Amino acid sequence: MKLIDKIAFLLLGVVSLASIFGFFETRTDPDVPRRPGVVVAPPQGEPLPPRNPTRDPIVMVDMGKKATTSLGTAFSLESNGVWLTARHVVDGCDKVGLMTGPSKAAKVRQIWIHPTADLAVLSQSLRRPALTMAARAPVIGEQGYGVGYPQGKPGEVVGKLLGRATSRSTGRYKLDEPVLIWSETARFPDFSGDLAGISGGPLLAQDGTVLGVIVSGTLRRGRFNTVAPSSLALALQAAELTPDSIGKTVTVKNPIEPQELVDLGQYLREKGAVAQVICLVN
Repeated sequence: MKLIDKIAFLLLGVVSLASIFGFFETRTDPDVPRRPGVVVAPPQGEPLPPRNPTRDPIVMVDMGKKATTSLGTAFSLESNGVWLTARHVVDGCDKVGLMTGPSKAAKVRQIWIHPTADLAVLSQSLRRPALTMAARAPVIGEQGYGVGYPQGKPGEVVGKLLGRATSRSTGRYKLDEPVLIWSETARFPDFSGDLAGISGGPLLAQDGTVLGVIVSGTLRRGRFNTVAPSSLALALQAAELTPDSIGKTVTVKNPIEPQELVDLGQYLREKGAVAQVICLVN
């Protein structure tokens, strides 16, 4: 599967490109409570092995020759307007926005592109309560809960961590980067086809903290990939994310259970902690 998110046809009901310069809006945010302390114990499992570029399997990802008008997913890192998404969702776009409603989006004014991974930090944009980043790496066999907009629609995916790989991107940019491979165990709703559109979405641990960012996948094998912890650490450093800077956070009921994931996904989208990203290319 190619999570390049080339689903521009879905934009026909979302935005009129003829009114591109009047598309973005500025909005303020309601106060939300801070997230209570996490009480869920970390899962038991084998720690991730060290990266081994000569032995780790290769995952090929075709980025296409150039960026196109498309949709993806992002999530709030801190409530003053800093977000995280996948690089390929926003790289090469003329305008980037975070959707706030039908034909409405908050303009992203600054984008930091990760030099060695499929990650991008969006700033000076929509202010929404943040998700909390996990203070640990996932372990082999752990379940992760993805939230976003697969195929341009609200949806969730559950996966089990298998191990490491190297993602080899070709097309409009070339990149070899470490990623983590997850085996799909459930989708909500139960839809077929690839997960295109969920790129940039958060993968949550059972305690509601963010373990990683979904960036690609393989439909035939029923797998999806997240960025490696080392890549994520550099992005958080670039975002200057500290415990004091996060501000307001969204309250996540934990432990997360698969049967409750649909309600959680809807809740995070309604609170604005997870949003759809629009890339406009002239």
